[in-house]
Amino acid sequence: MFQNRTKRHWVMGLAMGASMVFLAGCGSSKAARVDDAMMARVPEDQLGDVREAQLARTKAADNVTRAEVAVRDAERAAEVARRNGDAAKSRVDAEKAGVSAAEATGQSSPIAQARSKLQGAEAGRAAAEAQVAWHDRQIETRKAEKDLRDAELRVAEAQLHLAEFQALESTGDVRAKDMSEANFMSAVAEAKRDVEDSRRRVDEQKRVEKDARAQWERLRSETPQAFGGSGSAD
Repeated sequence: MFQNRTKRHWVMGLAMGASMVFLAGCGSSKAARVDDAMMARVPEDQLGDVREAQLARTKAADNVTRAEVAVRDAERAAEVARRNGDAAKSRVDAEKAGVSAAEATGQSSPIAQARSKLQGAEAGRAAAEAQVAWHDRQIETRKAEKDLRDAELRVAEAQLHLAEFQALESTGDVRAKDMSEANFMSAVAEAKRDVEDSRRRVDEQKRVEKDARAQWERLRSETPQAFGGSGSAD
């Protein structure tokens, strides 16, 4: 009999534990946004913070669009650089043919001149390849910046949802009791952490891009003018 009572208590304990876990799960899963129909009942004079949050979200969305355009611009610039790189390779091939032709004459002066042109063409090719590498790094920077703008938009949206909840709660709407302010604030905090992570990635990518540009500028300065050594930076 003692064993039966012990077993019953053990089973009841498991059931109560499971119920507590279920209730805790329900509490943590409360909605982290307010339905538009609920917000329609909030008086306009109590929507000041909500309107400010809406403006902030609109600005953040505009920044995302600008970042998308910047990515496309960087991709187009990289394509131009790649075409220039192909042209530089073709010049090298042409100068190699010139060296072969000069060597066939057996004359030292034409040979020296042809070899000098080949060296210049090879320097131009190296600079062109470095320019392509720089533009590729630039694309990665613009994409990282786009990710940052996306993260900032998520912060603006989370802050808007929080402002909406607070406005609804201030009206005494009983439906606000079915929501958790902690969930709204947690969503804001999580979004802000994502922004910080994205910002660190942008800073790192900018350093990589800066190094790539410095390498291109160094090689460009060493390239004879006839092979593109004096062009302006993009």
